Parts: sequence; structure tokens; C-alpha cells
Amino acid sequence: MFPNLGYLLRWLTGWNLSLPIPTFGFCMALSFWAAYAVFTLELRRKQRLSAIPADIRIGRLMDRLLLFCGLIGFAGALLLAKLEDTYNLWHHPWQWLTRYHGLTFFGGLLFGTVTYLVILHRRSIPLATALDIGSPGMMLAYAIGRLGCHLAGDGDWGIVSSSPKPAWLSWAPDWCWAAHYPHNAIRQGVYLPDCHVDYCSVLPEGVFPTSFYESVVCGVFFFALWTLRRRRLTVPGSLFFVYALFTGLERFLVEFIRLTHKHAFLGFSLSQAQWIALGFLLIGLTGTGYILTLSAKKAYFYS
Repeated sequence: MFPNLGYLLRWLTGWNLSLPIPTFGFCMALSFWAAYAVFTLELRRKQRLSAIPADIRIGRLMDRLLLFCGLIGFAGALLLAKLEDTYNLWHHPWQWLTRYHGLTFFGGLLFGTVTYLVILHRRSIPLATALDIGSPGMMLAYAIGRLGCHLAGDGDWGIVSSSPKPAWLSWAPDWCWAAHYPHNAIRQGVYLPDCHVDYCSVLPEGVFPTSFYESVVCGVFFFALWTLRRRRLTVPGSLFFVYALFTGLERFLVEFIRLTHKHAFLGFSLSQAQWIALGFLLIGLTGTGYILTLSAKKAYFYS
């Protein structure tokens, strides 16, 4: 793995240069830049279509969105990660308050989305239109961010992959089914023999590289959303409902093979992310069903 860019450069070129920039941080910055570019393109396109006010200065608006959504989204990602540690919250509150628990995607998404919608609402942009504009960019940012998790080996991996690699995956490298994450960024596992660098840990058992799976799937979803946005989606909010369906389905399923704490509720034991994903699935299914019903009624009326 590549805990910092020095490791990545050495693997790509053989050059032994010291670049202590964390790979995950670099990918996070790249995901912000990609989302910024996609949001800007969509805002300009919607402005050309007169879907948003013509007097809005897109560049100035995007700078404001980048600052406030980034800061508040980061705070939300921290907070939701902390809320997963319910034991220390009640039994060791000071340790809970001061300990770093990582970041959660849904925390950043929820807090960042609310901030984004408030800012666009103040610019007289309708809620449904704002959600459509943001959907492709958020999917792309998540795909890049998850790639950073995988490349760095930051602990967002899956459960132990105990079964042999299936025949239908014979064409893929072994790590696609069971990754050991050598030189992982969190120094988890056992010591690598004859290792003389800063990160010398490797997982003794292969695990599912769930971050890689998510990156690939969400990359495909991004291209699907990017294609759909130019179709005749006559009902505002249509693209967001597809995004919610994609996000909820992907995250709900991948959590079954991820190392995450489960929470029992209503007789079901699911992770925090899965409960939130169910909400996205419900929004996506309800909205998509409504739009399909509305389209069918219009088609019948005009036939």
C-alpha cells in the first residue's frame, strides 16, 4: 500500500524520494477538486437552460460552497464517526471527546448537503434543482475518496476473506478478493520481515478490499448519472432520486462484508451506515416510483 505519496511514486517510477504527503489526504483534496469542477459545469449548464437565475456568479458561489460545505461537512463526518462509539460516550465521555474516531461519509454528506441546500436556497435556486445539480459531483467525490482509502490502507477494509477466489474472478489479481494491505497507513497487522521503512505492517489474513469495490461501483454510478443528466428528465429531482437509490443500495450491501460495529434495532442488527442507507433507499424508491407513475399518467393523457 501507499501510506504517503513517496511510496506511490517509488512504486510507479522506482524513484526513492521523500514525499510525506498522506495518500488519503491527497485523494481527498482531489475529490474536492473533482466535485468542484462537476458542480461548476452543472451550475453553468442549468444557468444556460434558465433553470437557475441568470444573475448568479457561478465562480463566487462555488467558492462559498467549497468553504462552508467543506468545513461543515468535515465536522459532520467527525461527529457521526464519534456517535458510533456509544460505549465510551456513556462510560468514558472525556476519552470519547478527545479521541479521534476517523471520518464517516454519511456524516459529511448529510451536513454538507444541508449547508449546500441552504446556500443555494438563499440564491433562489429551487430545492429539487439544487439536488439534481449536486448528485453527479457527490458520487464522483465519493469514488475518488474511497480509492484513497484503499491506496493508503487506512482501515476501511472488509472482513477476512476465508473462501478461495471464485472462478469467475480468475482474471483479477488475488488482492481483489483477499488483500493483505502491506505497509498500511494505520500500521495494523504483523511485522513485515526485512522491512526498513516507516510502515512495516501487513495483515496476516486477506480481507475483502471493500474500499476498492466501492470506488469502482461508484465510478460506474457517476458515469450513469452524468449520462442521465442530459436525458429528458422533465421532473426536477429525478436525478437525485436515482443518486439516492444508487448510494443507498451500494452502501447497504457492502456493509455486510465490512468491519463495522452493528447496532440492534427493531430486531435487526445493522451498522449505522446501513440504517442511513435504508433511508436513502426509501427516498430513492419512493421518488423514482412517483416520477414513473407521473410519467405514465402524462403519457396516457397525451396518447
